[in-house]
Amino acid sequence: MPLMEVDFTPPPTAKHVFVARQPIFDERNRRVAYELLYRSTRDATQAGGNVPAALMCGDTALHALLSIGLDRLTAGTTAFVNVTEEHLLGDLYKIFPPQDVVLELLESIDGTPAVVDACARAVRDGYTLALDDYDGRPSLDPLLEYVSIVKLDMLAVADVRDLAPTVTSLRGRGLKVLAERLETAEAVQIARELGCTLFQGYVYSRPETIDGRAVDVQQATVFRIMALLNAPDTTDRALEEAFRSHPSLSLSLLRIVNSAAFGGRGVESIPHALQLVGREALSRWMLIMLMASVGSRSAVAHEAVLSALVRGRFCETVTAHIGLGDPAARFLLGLLSRMDALLGMPKAELLERLPVSAELRHALVDGTGPDAAILALADDYERADWHAVEAQAPHLELSALYTEAVTWATERLARATSTR
Repeated sequence: MPLMEVDFTPPPTAKHVFVARQPIFDERNRRVAYELLYRSTRDATQAGGNVPAALMCGDTALHALLSIGLDRLTAGTTAFVNVTEEHLLGDLYKIFPPQDVVLELLESIDGTPAVVDACARAVRDGYTLALDDYDGRPSLDPLLEYVSIVKLDMLAVADVRDLAPTVTSLRGRGLKVLAERLETAEAVQIARELGCTLFQGYVYSRPETIDGRAVDVQQATVFRIMALLNAPDTTDRALEEAFRSHPSLSLSLLRIVNSAAFGGRGVESIPHALQLVGREALSRWMLIMLMASVGSRSAVAHEAVLSALVRGRFCETVTAHIGLGDPAARFLLGLLSRMDALLGMPKAELLERLPVSAELRHALVDGTGPDAAILALADDYERADWHAVEAQAPHLELSALYTEAVTWATERLARATSTR
């Protein structure tokens, strides 16, 4: 018998997150970049509160890349991303491609030997550096060798013209000067006369808040590993590093290998484990663990996850018996057809994070293409529309296949939950 449909409202695994952006213009009034700014709510007009700078920078980076998308935030231009000393010394900025960002060193950073070394590394790796709220203090002098842009706060002085010697000195070093916090047309004109070539402030635009839907870090990591598994040019070393960076997933990998499905073979290293499991099987396990992380939150969610696994397995075995189509692809199709409800995000947004084929995408989003029929059959069977089922698959013992799918899904979900 099919699983009973449950009126399921998923837990808030995909919360709303926010990033503000403020445009930066050149001397010809062309928008050339956006600065990305932390926001805790949609209505916030500034960072505010007592949130540590490192947390603000980390959240903004994570949401820009994983939740909203850098392209959406910058419209194809450059992103100015705030960087604390902690992020700089730890090379955490490397989650961004160097061609897409300018690393804006916050005013709290000084030119200590460790910071200078970190700046040198970043420049060698192709990153562009900017110095925020430059005030001319001598401790910043060592950094001027590595930055390309210096930002001057136009509201930090009583008269903008007082910044003339600073602008002249910086331009003499070959640096671009960005005038920020410009609030009047007069201030813009004076900044131009001083020699500034980049401009930012309320006179152009107040920061605009963009929202997105975020999954938690563990789920984001699973998405990343799934993308690596499905990319043909991913090396074994890159996969190994992805697992090594997350101990809980490494432990899950070892437990998967030691499970009965792989003969209980013991392993002592991550590369050996990856070799034993194989990329296709591991990609499937990643999906199951992702779903298990949702299902473990409540009994209702657990049943919804079980139902999705049953659908995936059912689509797979029916495809194998028909002999048309790829059973592994149909498993993924069935599973993903329920993931939008489980993770609380639209199918189209979910599929942006997963490297699925165009055929699967069309079947899931539009209900078209050769893969759509198997989803229709699963829908009809789960609704007990026996007339439609008989019309689509008159010669298959679907009851036996569905029972096997329930047994398989129950065992796999229990095992996946135990690896978390």
